[in-house]
Amino acid sequence: MTISDPLPWREVLIDEAAHTLSGDVRIIDAFPIPQLEIARRVWIYLPRSYNEGIRSYPVWYLHDGQNVFDQATSWGTEWGVDEAMEQMSQEDPTLEAIVVAVDHGDDQRNHEYNFAINSEYGFGGKGEAHVAFVAETLKPYIDSRFRTLPEAAHTMIGGSSFGAYISLFAAIRYPDRFGRVGGISFVMWHDEGAIMQLLRESALSPALRVYLSIGEQETDNPDFNKLALEHVTQARQAIVAAGVPESRVRFDCVPDGTHHESTWGRLFPEMHRWLLQP
Repeated sequence: MTISDPLPWREVLIDEAAHTLSGDVRIIDAFPIPQLEIARRVWIYLPRSYNEGIRSYPVWYLHDGQNVFDQATSWGTEWGVDEAMEQMSQEDPTLEAIVVAVDHGDDQRNHEYNFAINSEYGFGGKGEAHVAFVAETLKPYIDSRFRTLPEAAHTMIGGSSFGAYISLFAAIRYPDRFGRVGGISFVMWHDEGAIMQLLRESALSPALRVYLSIGEQETDNPDFNKLALEHVTQARQAIVAAGVPESRVRFDCVPDGTHHESTWGRLFPEMHRWLLQP
């Protein structure tokens, strides 16, 4: 498997679009994913101090990479994670981290971000292969190429919506790789109870740290919003029942939170700060 060197983003994104990246962001335009027999763009943000010493850093693995750093490639509004990391590092250098973001697969997103198949809508089933890629291919590459803190306690995986859902699944499947989970607008309406069953069958590490959130205004449908809140509450309870102390599972209900990048990007800094705690 040949992996191209990560290049500065300006050498890769050479179109006329108004790109909005900040800091040292590098891109591998076609990272091989043998588990899915495809290649996908991978973005790598390096901390402000990365080239100034020999320090090693925690690592984020974020889903929906198109939306994480760049307005020009996002589906709606970028999260602005690069700007957030730059700002936080100026305020407190201990908050610095490497951020790795993987593009979703467009019309394959719902398949790749779900391990169970939704029988009504006919999506899902590739989630196992997707998280195997992140855990077994991408993470070893990042750990070998950059100065990381490779232990699970320093490795965060996260996303929003189905990206939040598959991130929790990754931590259940690979507890030795991912010790921190960030799930914004976490949903499980679609999986016919699959992840709850998996949680009931799992013994999670008491060292795991999980952040979950849901917005009270996720959609225009009050009944769906109520159900989404109930689901996140149930997921939190199941995580605690599986062995994670209550103090290590945070659940934020966001009064004005919507199912949109504008909410997700706003929540990222607080989620990041909380997950970095021991």
